[in-house]
Amino acid sequence: MKWNELRRIAESYGWYLLRTGGNHDIYAHPQKEGILKIERHGSKEVKSGLYHKLKRQIGF
Repeated sequence: MKWNELRRIAESYGWYLLRTGGNHDIYAHPQKEGILKIERHGSKEVKSGLYHKLKRQIGF
């Protein structure tokens, strides 16, 4: 999965852009604790282990 696809999925699950960092976009969710960091690499592939961690955090 590419970073852009992951970003779209997170937004469809209710995550919203809180702020932009140096190399990451920081997302928050109104009903979940914590933040979600999504790198700004666009069309590059997300590595497998990181993908599964973010998948659990997003909730899909």
